[in-house]
Amino acid sequence: MNHNQPKPRTVRIAAVQVASQPGQIAANHVHALPFVETAVAQGAQLVVLPELFACGYIPNPSIWQYGETLAGPTGTWLRETSRRFGVYLGAGFLEVDGADFFNSFALVDPAGELLGCARKTRAEVYCFKYGAGRHVIHTGIGVLGVGICADNHYSTFPALMARNDIDLLLMPHGSPMPYKTSKVISEADIEQSREKTVSLTSLYAAALGVPVVFANAVGALQPMAGLLGKFMTPEHFRLRGFSRITDSDGTLLGALGEEEGVLVAEVTLDPARKRYIAPPDHDGWLHEGSAMTRKVMFPLDIAVGRTFYALSRKRRRWADSTLKADETKRE
Repeated sequence: MNHNQPKPRTVRIAAVQVASQPGQIAANHVHALPFVETAVAQGAQLVVLPELFACGYIPNPSIWQYGETLAGPTGTWLRETSRRFGVYLGAGFLEVDGADFFNSFALVDPAGELLGCARKTRAEVYCFKYGAGRHVIHTGIGVLGVGICADNHYSTFPALMARNDIDLLLMPHGSPMPYKTSKVISEADIEQSREKTVSLTSLYAAALGVPVVFANAVGALQPMAGLLGKFMTPEHFRLRGFSRITDSDGTLLGALGEEEGVLVAEVTLDPARKRYIAPPDHDGWLHEGSAMTRKVMFPLDIAVGRTFYALSRKRRRWADSTLKADETKRE
């Protein structure tokens, strides 16, 4: 018997499922506060808010006007709120760093200290720096992996989390899913999309032997840039929620529907359960899908989007104005 083996620990975690108003950063902070308070009242030690919670999920270049540095309004709100309630608190926001924008997720500790800021790798190419992800934050709870929305859907991501020996995986999402049929979207498509999304936590728990927290946004989808935007329209797609928490042994501890709400559950961090079992690989994805979309549309859209982003003067102007405004506030 190995007496030096770390013992299992339990942590109470909350997934907060909220609707954010596009561009209304201060109002979104105010709106989320009662949800955080509810989570704390139920004993949550770590509270997770969705992808781009601060400004709302806006998958087009108009989002650039809502960029922030880590010292900006959302970073300040996170620090103040975590100190007020004495919890770890994480939320998605649009990060400005130099001339670039990142789809980021910042985490602060109960003392209000910034522990880390994850960045989405498979970011929306017309809006954010693509491929610049970082996904691990070290905390007093343990090593936290952070997969922001699309990052979690690629077959290489579970192995990355295993190599970093994470203890817990956070999945902040702003995941557009079809909700209304059309000439090209059937009821079966709608159900299949939902199942792919909600199965992620159990898939990762089985692959890694760690708890998984899926915190998704709800509400209307804003217009999406690029080729995908021609198909994923607000008339037929929206942010549908279905947040859930799965324990390290694969037990589903709770799930939400499509309304705003708070899900709190006690998870077990057990080193004896940690492992790596390679999940399915479908042409680089964890789930089956259209070969035409993945081999033709996605690569083409990424190439065009990255070029657009790199050449955009408007992007650089917005980043520069954000940094200048931040410097002015500090003076």
